[in-house]
Amino acid sequence: MDEGRRRRYNTVNTLLEGYGSLSVSQLLQPTSPEFHHQVLPESLGMVPRNRESFAQHAAGIFSIFEQFRMVPKSVVDGGPGGMVVVHALMQGVLKGGAGEWKNECVMIIQLSSDGTQVVRVTEFVDSAKALEMARKHAPDDFGCKYEGLDRDRDCGRSKRAEEGATANPKSMTLTLLFGLGCAQVIVVIFLLYLVQGVAY
Repeated sequence: MDEGRRRRYNTVNTLLEGYGSLSVSQLLQPTSPEFHHQVLPESLGMVPRNRESFAQHAAGIFSIFEQFRMVPKSVVDGGPGGMVVVHALMQGVLKGGAGEWKNECVMIIQLSSDGTQVVRVTEFVDSAKALEMARKHAPDDFGCKYEGLDRDRDCGRSKRAEEGATANPKSMTLTLLFGLGCAQVIVVIFLLYLVQGVAY
């Protein structure tokens, strides 16, 4: 492994370990001052966040977990351009006896030119799991909006009103179909990066 690739690998690994630390300061350690984070698909309504708002969001999410790990299944290095793609499993234990949490994501990570800082993360998530998190577990400022939820309120708040309500079968079907579509998009993006880059 050449020096540039080693730096990129170490920076990405530090970011993933930051998620598992449940410490906002540790999570932010490899990020640049101009860091931005966005969760996709856009239909979830989660606005892009700068470093400060990302820190606030992370603190809310960390507050509901006893344990959390971001486990990479594959990492693709785009080379000197500093683009790294990570397919990861998210595994955790929720507080209050709420049980285990499992999800997965694809993170497109833009690094600085020297590979030592994370400049941007674009994160594709499982839409159905994002909605489940919003309805059942997330803090008030989780920040996603979606069909079937009150669009004037974020998911974290509207899930309180939905507790005890019967799920809308039509909405659930649309969510599942949309999730499958997003999964196909993610696979295509991942394969493109796989062809252009070199897997670690």
